[in-house]
Amino acid sequence: MSPKKEWYETFFAGLYGRVLADAQHEGYPGQGIAQIQARVAQGMLEQYEPDILLLLVGGLAVTGVDLRASFCRRARRGAALAGVRARFQAADMLALDFNGEFDAVVNWFTSFGYFSNAGNLAFCRRVLAALKPGGRFLIETVNGSWLPTHVLPRTRETIAGVTIDHAHRWNARSGRMISTWTFRHGRRIERRRLSVRMYTGTEMRRLLKQAGFVDIRLLGRPPLGPFTRHSRRLLALARRPGGRSGQKSTDYTDATD
Repeated sequence: MSPKKEWYETFFAGLYGRVLADAQHEGYPGQGIAQIQARVAQGMLEQYEPDILLLLVGGLAVTGVDLRASFCRRARRGAALAGVRARFQAADMLALDFNGEFDAVVNWFTSFGYFSNAGNLAFCRRVLAALKPGGRFLIETVNGSWLPTHVLPRTRETIAGVTIDHAHRWNARSGRMISTWTFRHGRRIERRRLSVRMYTGTEMRRLLKQAGFVDIRLLGRPPLGPFTRHSRRLLALARRPGGRSGQKSTDYTDATD
């Protein structure tokens, strides 16, 4: 008998792949989410890391990593059509084997917290190893302080012709959002389950510090505003020790902890 797969090994297949390719989110009609994300990430790195600004102006050598080889193939085709210089690698986040290669690593759109607390810490340490001294790690995700009082048990949306019914359950003890998504397109119906650890600001800062990062800075959206426990999104920017220290992080209070 083959071992049971983790939720993230199957969730992004099928109809979700169609939704992911065409989705318009966060109140930006008529614009691709990827371009918006790239502009926000660039703004953060420009503001807090001048050396990376020079790279962005002159052009970046980009490496994209995803577990699904099909997504990497799609990204290669898109990059080639856009004339963008990039490489894409199918790999497990927990098995990244880069060593001091990158000026920055970006983990975006709630692609964080897929594992146990120990697994999430191991991933952060892999990222630390992948960065050059002084390199930055940028995370964008849902704020775990905001979520418990705002999540609705059931929601429905239609994206790219696919109707999605969401059933959500917040587990306060584990800090995880456990959801079932039901996708419908014509007669085709697919159900997927996910379980994501949602970190508060205090928890995120603690995790990154434990992984070995310094100069940890938290911000909210939109765009790049002060972070509080009421912020819907959490953006964390942290630095691998060494190199230039950049600006010092600012203390804050997360009233949920």
